Amino acid sequence: MDYKERTKELVKKVLEIARKENKLSGFCIGNTTKIDNEGLFFTPIRNTSIMVVAGVIVYSIRQAVDVSEIVDGKVDYVLVDAEKKISDKMSLSGNSANVERSVREVIAKSVLWIYKGNDIAVDAIDSFLFYLTKDSLRGLGGKKITILGAGNLGCKLALKLVERGACVFITRREPKKVNIIAEALNYIKPAYTTSKVTGLTDNEEAAKEADVLIGMTQGIPVITSKIIENLSQGALIIDGGKGTLCASAFETIERLKVDVYRLDISGSFEGLIHNLFATENLIKKKMGRRMFNAEPIVSGGLLGRKGEIVVDNINNPKIVYGIANGSGDFIRNPEGEYAARLMKIQTIIERSNQN
Repeated sequence: MDYKERTKELVKKVLEIARKENKLSGFCIGNTTKIDNEGLFFTPIRNTSIMVVAGVIVYSIRQAVDVSEIVDGKVDYVLVDAEKKISDKMSLSGNSANVERSVREVIAKSVLWIYKGNDIAVDAIDSFLFYLTKDSLRGLGGKKITILGAGNLGCKLALKLVERGACVFITRREPKKVNIIAEALNYIKPAYTTSKVTGLTDNEEAAKEADVLIGMTQGIPVITSKIIENLSQGALIIDGGKGTLCASAFETIERLKVDVYRLDISGSFEGLIHNLFATENLIKKKMGRRMFNAEPIVSGGLLGRKGEIVVDNINNPKIVYGIANGSGDFIRNPEGEYAARLMKIQTIIERSNQN
């Protein structure tokens, strides 16, 4: 079965589940730098609390366009990865291979959402590590975390983890590049974060006595038996790049009873869907400004003009947050006319809530 027929089949399954469970339907179009010998590949159907979503990871613009033409109008939402990860040689025109732009040009009937695939993976690992250390008073603070592979994913993750207080070691083959990356991450981390990112070229040196080891190479085996043997007692390993463990490492893992986890984005993906849906709902249904009982109200993140009353929902206000000072904040301790106007709207809304 070719990928076009497979796409049609997945769309059919998604629609069946979505209709049965009264949910929205969606289809993800992602791209990656990790080349698979089988060509493009399809991701599992993800059944979130809001939406049922199938997906595909493409390696060329032609594939992205073909899939877009099939799913447009069939599913409620099409999600496309905004990150540029495929070679320009895989474009249709010889220009920059931009999957997002190509999908945008096709989708006309379904709602188009944009996401960043690498950010989903980074958030998944960050949340996973938080959960594993949630019962510790220090959490990740002071722990040595080694990330083998300081590419886009590895660098984003390093910043998140150093912000949590971890001592992060990253590796890359080129000494100049890894030093520049580590220096940059240390420069942009919060000013009062004392932990830091250290860049090395030697994987064994970087991983020695690590509490957490994360493989973030694009499926390239880099985690060896020796690296595992030199981790701290009770260390855990995350195969973030999927395929980062050498064949010889598995026997050592069994012998030493080391915990190994593979990247699972289920929780992070669920959060993505909720975030995108909530943002869409905010902009479409709650954002704006208008007159309400002869008073100007504003909502949904719009910067309030001085004297406007800030509420939770422009169309159906239920909560009054305050009165805008015109500079992005509230008037603190409003008096006189401001206080009277605020009280007027609060009273009207409270009465409405009671009815």
